[in-house]
Amino acid sequence: MSTEKKKGTRVWISAFLSFLACLNVFNAVMLLTLRGNDFIIEFSIVGLKLQIVSVIAYFLVSTITTFVLLGVTFYFMFKGLPADPNVFRRLSKVEASLALSTNMLENMQIGFFRRLEDNEKMTDEVLQKMNISLGEARKETNDALEKQRKALQGVQKENKKNIDIIKKQATEVMGVRKRLEKIEKALSPAKTKLTSKSKLEAVKGVKPRLAQGLKTMGITQVGQFLTTDPAVIAEKTMELHETVTNLQAQAQLLMVPGIDANDAELLVKAGITSRKELADQDPVQLCRVIVNLANSYVEKGKMSANRVPTIDNVWSWIRSAKL
Repeated sequence: MSTEKKKGTRVWISAFLSFLACLNVFNAVMLLTLRGNDFIIEFSIVGLKLQIVSVIAYFLVSTITTFVLLGVTFYFMFKGLPADPNVFRRLSKVEASLALSTNMLENMQIGFFRRLEDNEKMTDEVLQKMNISLGEARKETNDALEKQRKALQGVQKENKKNIDIIKKQATEVMGVRKRLEKIEKALSPAKTKLTSKSKLEAVKGVKPRLAQGLKTMGITQVGQFLTTDPAVIAEKTMELHETVTNLQAQAQLLMVPGIDANDAELLVKAGITSRKELADQDPVQLCRVIVNLANSYVEKGKMSANRVPTIDNVWSWIRSAKL
C-alpha cells in the first residue's frame, strides 16, 4: 500500500471517530437538558462500554475526546504536506473555528449550569414557601383542634352538671312522690272488712249451726243480723244471749275502716261493743288495754307478735269510728 493510501485511511478513521465523539457530545448535552446533572449513564465510545458515570462526566469526556480526535485527524491530514501559506491560513481558520466552538461549548455549559443553579434556587424557594405554608396550616389546624377540644370539655362539664341536677331533681321527685303516696294513703279511707250486705259467714265466730238457724229466720246478711234483737236470735237459734251480743258487736266493729277480725275480737274483750263506744274512747287508755290483751294472746299462741296493735292503729280506729 502506498503512503498516500495509508494517510487517507488514517484520516478517514480519525474523522469517523471524531464524528462519533461529536455525537456523544450532542447526546450528553441532550441528557443534561432533559434529565439533569444527577443522571447516571453507561459511557461508551464506538460500542466499547467503558464505565458508568454521571452525565456531566460523560459530557466532559466526550468533549475532550472530540477535540483530541479532531487534532489527530488534522495531524494526519496535513502531515508531510509542503508548507503552503494557504494551508496554514486554512489551518488558522480551522483552529479559530475550533476555538469558537470550544467557547460556544463552554458558554453553553456555563449557561446550562447557571440554569441548573437557578432551577435549584427556585425549587428551594418553592419548597421553603411550601414548608412555611404547611407549617401555618398545621398551626391553624392544631389551634382549631385545640379550640374544639376545649369546647368539647366545656360541653362535657356542662352535661355533667346537667346530669347531676337531673339526678338531684329525680331524687327530690321520688321523695315528693313517696310523701304524696303516704299522704294519699293517710287521707284515703281504709276499706272495711264488712258491709251491711256481707254474708254472715264473713263474721268470725258465726258457726254453721248458728248460720243455719239465722237463715231459717230469714237473716242472711250482716245488716239483717245487726238490726235483729239478740234476745230473739238467742231464743230462735238456741244460742247464748252473750254469744249473740258479742258476735253483733264484732260485726259492727268490723264495719269500721282499718279493723280486722282479730282487732274486733280484742275490742270486744276490752268492753267495746259498738261503733259509738269506740268513738268515745281515749286512745292512750284504750291502747293500754288492747296491748295487754294482745300480749296475753301472743303468750298463748293465739296471735303473732307482729299483729299486736299500736297507738297509731288505735288512734286510726277511733278517728274512723267518728266519721
